[in-house]
Amino acid sequence: MKCILIGGFPGSGKTTLIRKLVEHLGKQRQKVAVIVNDIGEIGNDGNMIPKGEVETREITSGCVYCTLKISMEYTLRNLIASYNPDTIIIEPTGIAFPRQIKKNIENMGILGITFAPIVNLVDADRLSRETGELQNFMKSQIGEAEILGINKVELINNREELLEICLFLRKLNPEARIIHFSARQGGENLDKLLGLLEETRGRKMTLEMKNSIQMSGVSAY
Repeated sequence: MKCILIGGFPGSGKTTLIRKLVEHLGKQRQKVAVIVNDIGEIGNDGNMIPKGEVETREITSGCVYCTLKISMEYTLRNLIASYNPDTIIIEPTGIAFPRQIKKNIENMGILGITFAPIVNLVDADRLSRETGELQNFMKSQIGEAEILGINKVELINNREELLEICLFLRKLNPEARIIHFSARQGGENLDKLLGLLEETRGRKMTLEMKNSIQMSGVSAY
């Protein structure tokens, strides 16, 4: 069973990418499950995911990926037992660290799980205006990615602006593969990204346990 982690800041287009990915895997007759913090973001109203073609699970209580590992493990084991998907797509909350989630899942001892390269999305239009204002947790998200997806490229003005974004991201993450695309409009680069997510990633990296809520500066009751 393949596990795909798609991280990114709020508004970066994770939900649209997941819709495209579900459609892509569905054409290959794969059974797909999606785990999200807010099931309303993915939507089951029939407008984009035909009913019955994908299982969706919601985990609430805020940034569960940071604190409630039991909820994630229960959800994964329940999905495997009741649905047995070929692929599970996990969309963390915008202030979670996908690599830490991956490590938590690896430590659950669930047999047969492999991982696609970790994806982190950025909004090209927003990043082009805020490159000097990224908070620490955003920089950490970018630094942990194995694929950096620059989404919404249709909203920026020219290739020079796109090049500046690529160079900025490369400084924060010298190793990740960078792909620019429009999840909404599709195209060759989006197809390339979907193909990369079918790969299995074996790269090991030392993980420093981080609390993404503390790093974000968000207070919570």
